[in-house]
Amino acid sequence: MSSALSAYVVLLVILVALSMYLRKSRLSLFRSAILSFAVITLCAVAFLFREREGQFGFRDGTVQVEIPFPSGERGSLNGPLFENHGNSFERLDLDEKECRANFPSLARDVGDSVARGKFVFEKNSLDYQGLVQGRIKNGSMYVLTTAPDNVPQALHQRTAILHQLHRALITSPSPLPDTRFAFVVNDSPKNNSWAFAKPNKPSSYNTWLMPHFGFWSWPSANLGTMDDTLSRIDEIESATEWSGKIDKVVWRGTPWFNPVGHPRLRQDLVRVAQGQEWADVEKFEVGIGGETHNALKIKDFCKYKYVMYTEGVTYSGRLPYHQACESVLLTPPLSYLTTTAWLMKPIDADVLLLGFPETNEENEEIRTNNSSSTWKAPTLLETTSYWEEANAIYVRPDFSNLEATVQFLRSRPDIARHISTNQRKKLVGGGFLSPAAEACYWRTLVRGWASVAVANAEEWSDEIGERFESWILKEVVERRGGTRGKNEGRERPT
Repeated sequence: MSSALSAYVVLLVILVALSMYLRKSRLSLFRSAILSFAVITLCAVAFLFREREGQFGFRDGTVQVEIPFPSGERGSLNGPLFENHGNSFERLDLDEKECRANFPSLARDVGDSVARGKFVFEKNSLDYQGLVQGRIKNGSMYVLTTAPDNVPQALHQRTAILHQLHRALITSPSPLPDTRFAFVVNDSPKNNSWAFAKPNKPSSYNTWLMPHFGFWSWPSANLGTMDDTLSRIDEIESATEWSGKIDKVVWRGTPWFNPVGHPRLRQDLVRVAQGQEWADVEKFEVGIGGETHNALKIKDFCKYKYVMYTEGVTYSGRLPYHQACESVLLTPPLSYLTTTAWLMKPIDADVLLLGFPETNEENEEIRTNNSSSTWKAPTLLETTSYWEEANAIYVRPDFSNLEATVQFLRSRPDIARHISTNQRKKLVGGGFLSPAAEACYWRTLVRGWASVAVANAEEWSDEIGERFESWILKEVVERRGGTRGKNEGRERPT
């Protein structure tokens, strides 16, 4: 029975009951008319409200909004980036409440760091590689010290970070607290500082994660600003059907950048996968002039169904770009976490394959390697046992189960596509790679840090430093002599 018919039936019953009551009562005709009018009006209002409720979708006082993700063959997030949220993902002036509503769990690491409690923030050696020390006072940013770095990469990275932080400050809708801070741009996290990465395990080091410098710009021939790169990836995803993606796992990189715990990680990947029918895996081939002959543009990784991510000495800066693809992200278990690594929900490949024994010829070997007797060190980033909620897959660090994993995904494209869609839906559809999310993270970081970092008054005194706006102009003149260098070194994502 439709809601309209139900309402009419209820109204008729009420009118009949009212008529019988009026017959037996001694109410005047005037009072009876008023009572009848009131009852009929209330019924009409209730009926109209019910119809409007069905139209706008709110039943309990809250508006229910479902972000549509097309279920057709083409990329599940096709069309302009972030269009489902209008301009909110491009706004830099979201307040704290809006940041939490738009990007839940964005700054989980900040919350964990604040929970460690207060600490004494001391002045560091001026010669510490990659170190920048600064101050925020009355909404302005001041540079106190910078390490005497001359490597172009370090200069690019620290300048990008200062620009990011400055932008977050000047676009904040409310004042940020005064504080002193320190960050490093090298690969080794430093105690009581901000860094690009931290170990994926409990640590006594008080390292706070900050966004990657690539969110501002990566001075590489194939990258540039994050939003431009994401737009190019979006064009690939919009134009490429899942069934039309290359059915191989892809990787490019330099084989000698490896984590301490797995010193042959990338060499093992090349050994296992290079030349295989199911893989497009190659180490960089660098010519005499420094050009790379077999490099891929970062957007072109998204043309493949499966993308391999390998860490470098600590992390690799290409992770957020791979996370923007609607492709299955494959990686050995992470040794280091970044701000976007926290957004991963990986499932172990052995666990995944054990759930489908009919498609797995190595079931017994996997069961043996995945037995409870094999102890694994605790990690900060948790895995899931349910492929339905996974957005990445962990393979073994020696890649001995990589082929079996790829062949399984080939045999179950429904599972492969679901995991890949989970990733792009979370990172791109959720706006976690957007300018708004970046600004929100920086402001959350500053607030959290200021709440627990107690500056050593004797060491810091009342040193104010140099305003960023003035510092950056002098930096440009000193480093470039007023002009941009023609033979600027080009970086490749490692």
